[in-house]
Amino acid sequence: MRLIKYILILTVLFIANSGFGQDPQYSQFYANPMYLNPAFAGTSEQHRIVGNFRDQWPSIPGSFVSFSLSYDVNISEASSGLGFYINRDQAGSGSLSTTTMGGMYAYEIKIDNKFAIRPALGVAYGVRQVDITKLRFGDQLLTGNDISLQSNLINDRVGYMDLSTGLVLYSNKFWIGYSMFHLNKPNNSLLGQTNIISPLHSVHVGYRLPIGRTVKREIVRSLTIAANYKKQGAWDQMDIGMYYFIKPFVMGVWYRGIPIIKGYKKGDKNSDAIVVLAGVHFNNFKFAYSYDITISEIWGNTGGAHELSVIYEYQNPHKKRRRRRVKLACPKF
Repeated sequence: MRLIKYILILTVLFIANSGFGQDPQYSQFYANPMYLNPAFAGTSEQHRIVGNFRDQWPSIPGSFVSFSLSYDVNISEASSGLGFYINRDQAGSGSLSTTTMGGMYAYEIKIDNKFAIRPALGVAYGVRQVDITKLRFGDQLLTGNDISLQSNLINDRVGYMDLSTGLVLYSNKFWIGYSMFHLNKPNNSLLGQTNIISPLHSVHVGYRLPIGRTVKREIVRSLTIAANYKKQGAWDQMDIGMYYFIKPFVMGVWYRGIPIIKGYKKGDKNSDAIVVLAGVHFNNFKFAYSYDITISEIWGNTGGAHELSVIYEYQNPHKKRRRRRVKLACPKF
């Protein structure tokens, strides 16, 4: 068991430092709208604050820990949405981390009373860094010294600009979108060399079926089916599932992987996890917890993944609407 854990740690560190990995992912992608697509900036009624936390593979020392915080606002008089966010991901016992801060702008084009389309652009600044004092180098192992000469070959911090774009077509029942992050292919090498971040492509689609309404047409029961396909370099993945909302509770189940038709090597299975979700809506707040049940070959050593999401939405009751909006079908829980 201990040997397997060490092998996994070494694998994680190798992937993270050689650039063959992918962006951090959230199982509750529908509850992290701007991390999914810049075009979702401003799709709430007015103001929205979203917080997300994920602890992946907690049974492994130096596991992946990610969090994001975002704020976006709908500016209906300008048919626009603005969003600001910060994302941070930390992995490995060497405290290798990536922090990204940026903003997004989306413009709403109303097709008719039922459909609208939103193109968007995003710009961010990323910082990748490592705590060298927590690393052990080859010359230290040979000499037993506390100081390493090899550590001088590594930069403990590198910064870069990062561009993104997105598009979403939606009605009050469905949405279909495409996003592309790392549009400019930034270089985040800590070795003074070239380590390009491959563009992350995402295609996402969802449909919400209202089942019960109040006399005021408020939805109190609904079933939402959603899917998200991602591709970054040679890696790709599909998340597909559904969640059922019965006010004020929500329950969901998801599958992550591309079985049967896709394997990275001949004979390999591309099945990652089954995700279960439970949440509650309380006034303007929405809380959700999900757990990833690992179903790949390493299922017995990872501890799965825990994820929390909190959404707060606020609308100024004194602000008058200048036009009727097409309400988004909600790529969220």
